[in-house]
Amino acid sequence: MEHAAGNIPRRTWLICGLLLLATVLNYLDRQVISLTAEQIMAEFHLDRQQFGEVVSSFRYSYAAVQLFGGWVVDAAGPMLVFPIAVALWSAAGISTGWSQTIGGLHRCRFLLGVGEALNWPCALKTTEQLLQPRDRSLANGIFNGGTAIGAMIAPVVVTVLVRKSGWRSPFIFSGALGGIWVCLWAFSMRGQSAKMSGRPIAIRQIPSIMASIARRKEFSLLMASAVIINGVSYFLADWIPLYLKTDRGFGFAQGNALSILVYAGLDSGNILTGFFVRRAVMLGATIGNARNVALGASCVLMSCAPVAGFTRWRFLALACIALTAVGVAGFLVIYLTAVQEVDPLHVGTTAGMLGGLGNLVYGMLAPGIGRLSDQHQTAVIFSLIGILPWVAYFCIATVIRAQSYATQS
Repeated sequence: MEHAAGNIPRRTWLICGLLLLATVLNYLDRQVISLTAEQIMAEFHLDRQQFGEVVSSFRYSYAAVQLFGGWVVDAAGPMLVFPIAVALWSAAGISTGWSQTIGGLHRCRFLLGVGEALNWPCALKTTEQLLQPRDRSLANGIFNGGTAIGAMIAPVVVTVLVRKSGWRSPFIFSGALGGIWVCLWAFSMRGQSAKMSGRPIAIRQIPSIMASIARRKEFSLLMASAVIINGVSYFLADWIPLYLKTDRGFGFAQGNALSILVYAGLDSGNILTGFFVRRAVMLGATIGNARNVALGASCVLMSCAPVAGFTRWRFLALACIALTAVGVAGFLVIYLTAVQEVDPLHVGTTAGMLGGLGNLVYGMLAPGIGRLSDQHQTAVIFSLIGILPWVAYFCIATVIRAQSYATQS
């Protein structure tokens, strides 16, 4: 490790800033489709279940690449893999803006998933290589906060561009920004090849490495958490703008603007949780205890979700969804940190396998979410969001106890 405890080089934090920017672009590119859902559904004559199938095209490719592509990050290193991934998903975003058929739309979303799937394995591998355990929660919170920032920027960008140039223009604009990031990454990586290069893995070793990871008790517990909490996060990203406009009666611009409050909740949850864990440890708490407290608080906040599903007051529903978003983000910060510690030599593979399984399950559920929405049964979804995270809590708490014991012994 290149630094002593508490003395983190400025360049390391600058690289974490680039991880943040990559995640901003990642979510900006994927969020455009939920914000333009009405226009797309009208042009291609889709109901919400069919729109859910378009969402699934992204999730299936995302899941497949994460499941089997994480080892690429471990083998080749984020220095090389990250810019390729950003360039690919940016090209897919631009192509979405040129799609003329529903089949073309499906193909572009599929390609977007291929590129975007590598963002989290690359980012987690980077923070694992550059930072000590006590600082990783904060670094992970910083880069994962890009999900909320991208989602907050998206409504403004989309509303302005759609009104000026139609629904296709935001896809082209957001995709074009990826080229700038690739240049910034290339500049920042000068002289970093020794730390950011991969650890060569023979292809024949991959099945045994993945099997070894899957056999670990903590992997199955993290998998349950990945399915539940990532599913909630994806629901907020994919459906909330449409929900506010169609189920809660807000107009196009107002619904998009109010969705910013939900994504601001995600951003605050990421940063506050990271700072809380780091500060608690500095004051003498164990890492395990600090993470457990953060997890419990996150689940309490997500328990607000059922109120959103049943209340008649739309602004109360909005407030409950925003609080749920704070909880989701806080939980994910701790989850990502636990993922890094399952197998430090194969962080990308572990993160990819877990993320891939979570996306696969969500991809299977997305058309059903659309069908429930068509039937005005979103209260069922919000009820599950309030209950299931407690299952994930007990899973992660078990993992944290095991990891803390292993560290002490």
